[in-house]
Amino acid sequence: MPAGALERAVDLLGQLGDDRSPPTVTELASSAGVPTSTAYRLLAELEHHGLVRREADGTIALGTRILALGRHAEASLRLWLIDPAVAVMEQLASEHGETVILTAPCGLEAIALHVVETTKPVRLSHATYRRAPMYLGASGKVLAAYLEPPERDRLLAALDDHTLGGALEQIRARGYVITSDELDEGATGIAAPLLDPRGRLLAGLSIAGPTERMRAAGLDAMVAAVRTAAAQIEARV
Repeated sequence: MPAGALERAVDLLGQLGDDRSPPTVTELASSAGVPTSTAYRLLAELEHHGLVRREADGTIALGTRILALGRHAEASLRLWLIDPAVAVMEQLASEHGETVILTAPCGLEAIALHVVETTKPVRLSHATYRRAPMYLGASGKVLAAYLEPPERDRLLAALDDHTLGGALEQIRARGYVITSDELDEGATGIAAPLLDPRGRLLAGLSIAGPTERMRAAGLDAMVAAVRTAAAQIEARV
């Protein structure tokens, strides 16, 4: 499959993952921004490989092979990234009494791979596998800042935001990011990247909670704690 066709096929799969009810081919083509004739051709190829299926009413749904691939991806992530991070995340959440989140890029979004919530009655709740725009919140922005240049350029082009690029460069220069009220109203988040030995992005580690409580605890101390925890996970990975 040519590169352009592959990108469009991935867009179709991504749109199917976002749709709450199975769309028709015409609806899917419109939402993915591809010609209907192209959608028919690509979907036939994807169906041949078990990645999509046609329902009796003519709508399109993700195929069972996606489930198999997802289970394999989940097991692999747990083995090499999530399991080494859990103990560090639990310690960080216990010491600072706030929610700790491990995130990774998912297209142009951030996805939560693992969450450790504090036991405090008032806390930030963040569901595992929750997806959010990569340009909002500390847990997303820290990923955007450390994307490889082609992926970062793709994100900026999709947003058509001329100010975000400079903000992401500042995050890279500092090595962390603090945001408030961007993803969850009344919440502040602090995030640092997890990098491999070559400096390439693995994931993001963030701590988040009610803004008033986070500020009272001291943001500088939390920044240091998150960066230390990120380094500990990097060493374990």
